[in-house]
Parts: sequence; C-alpha cells; structure tokens
Amino acid sequence: MVGKLTPDTIISASRIPVLLGASPYASPNDLLREIVDIVHHDVRPAPWDGNEATRWGDRLEPVILNEAAQRLALTNVVLDHDRAIFHPTLEMACSLDGSGEGAGQVKTSVENLIYTMNAPEIDITGPGVLEAKVTSAMPEDMPPPQRGPLQLQAQMMCTGYTWGVVATLYRGIELRLFVYQEDDAIQKRIAEAVDDFERRKVDIDWYPPLTSEDANTAWSNVDDAAPPINLDDLGASMLISDLVQAKADKADAEDRIEAAEVAIKEIMGNHEAAEGTVGNTLYNVKWPMRHFKDKPERLTPAKPAYSTRQKTLTIKEVL
Repeated sequence: MVGKLTPDTIISASRIPVLLGASPYASPNDLLREIVDIVHHDVRPAPWDGNEATRWGDRLEPVILNEAAQRLALTNVVLDHDRAIFHPTLEMACSLDGSGEGAGQVKTSVENLIYTMNAPEIDITGPGVLEAKVTSAMPEDMPPPQRGPLQLQAQMMCTGYTWGVVATLYRGIELRLFVYQEDDAIQKRIAEAVDDFERRKVDIDWYPPLTSEDANTAWSNVDDAAPPINLDDLGASMLISDLVQAKADKADAEDRIEAAEVAIKEIMGNHEAAEGTVGNTLYNVKWPMRHFKDKPERLTPAKPAYSTRQKTLTIKEVL
C-alpha cells in the first residue's frame, strides 16, 4: 500500500461515489467545497491518518489481492503501483491497489465465492483492475455502489482495461470476489459528471443542496455587501409560511413530549419500567439508570477564533 497518488485538485476514482451522490458519508457539494477551497483559496483539508479499520485494510490488502489472483488464476500480478494513472481526456485520475492478467471466461462460482456481476460470463483475458476492500458488513451477493463498483468503473476508464474485480473481505473471515466488465452506461454517467464538476469547479457553481447542512457547505460565507432578497418578487413567500408553520408544529410537539414525559415519570416514580396499551399495541416504557466510569480531568485546549455560517435560519415576525 502506497500513499495518496492522485492530485487533490481533480476527481479521483475513489471519489466517484461522492460525485454521483452514492456516498452515505459526503455529498457532491462537500467534494466541490474541498476542491474549490484548494483551487481558489489554497486552503487544504487537515490531513487524515486513517483509523483502526483503514490501517487493517492497508495491512490486509496484499493478502486479499494475492488470494483473489490465485482464485482467478491471474498472471503478471502487480501490487505496488507507485504512480497515478490519468484519463486521456477527462480531468480524472486513479491509483490501483493491484492489477493482473487473466485468460478466458469467468462465471459465478458460489463455492469459490466468485460472482460475475454485470454479465453471466465475463471475459477476463488481458489486464484487469484489482481493488481490495475490508468491511464489517455481513457477506452479501452484491456490494453497494460506494464500496468498490463505481470506483472500479472509473479505474477501468483511466487504465483502458475492460474488466476488474472488487475483492471484499467480510468481517475478517470471508473473501468474496465481485467481477465486473466495463459498463458503458455507468461510464457515460461518470464522464458527464466529471465534465460537469470541472465546470462547477471553475465557475464555483454549487449543486442543488440535498439538506440544510449541505446548503451550509455550499454557501459557507456571507457577502456583507449583498442586499436582502425579496422572496415576494421570486414567488417564494410560501416557503416562509411553510417554515413558520413547521417550527410552530415542532415547538408544539416538543411541548407535548415534555408534558407526557413529566406525567409518566411522576407516575413511575422509582420504578424502572411501565407498560400500557394504545389501540391493539402494547408498549413498554423504560426509565433506567445510566452508569458512567470515572474519567481523568482534562484541560480543554485553546482554539483560534473562526467564523462559520449559522446552521439554521432565524425567522422573526416584523410588526
């Protein structure tokens, strides 16, 4: 395992799930914000040294890929690729965990834990991509798009290879090989998304936000010189009505929760459990103790001053 090889300023194959909105951990705006900050402001994210899971993934990578190569009868196996591979026309690059050369057709073989994913038979003649993954998930017959399949298609686009395998070690005890051939439809989506990202990177044109927090990521600073926006002129005043009503409904719900909890706690007193029937459903109510271990005294380290966009909208009625 070598360190990061691809540039920070363009899309890498490993970031394709984020770009296509398939990642549960980050949005396209998160990715765009990171690269915009680098390109336009020379601000880079704090380095990340990984965690226990990623460290074990690095250590197990050669074991996983050597086993994958053996099961697929690959030759000319390379596990120490030390350079990034750039797509010939797109602003996209990849690094490879490994590669190898196959011969002939491969079919699903459940007894050997080999699964052909996007065709009944896949021709693995010639060089192909080897991608290693380690997960605590239960073994599955189809890995989620963000855990290898999308990355693999982008790696094939960069290398020109026509097949690849996502070798996934589940819970440290079961290695499954998911073999893919190049997918024209997915690769077209990737190409279009990369080109669109490049335009957005230059123009600083944010994606439509997926959540309120995603909007904070996109528009993270206030332009003090910008005048107020008249929502009436934009036909968007109904959004204010929706927000005011939703906040009122939320406050009412929180008041009802508080009143109900106070009443039930008063009835329960020192009892840990209660039960009651609503309609045809029996509910158990728990009010247990929580136990905390001793913790050593800690001094909070100093933090430099900084500014950030408020996470929620402040809305007040103007008399």
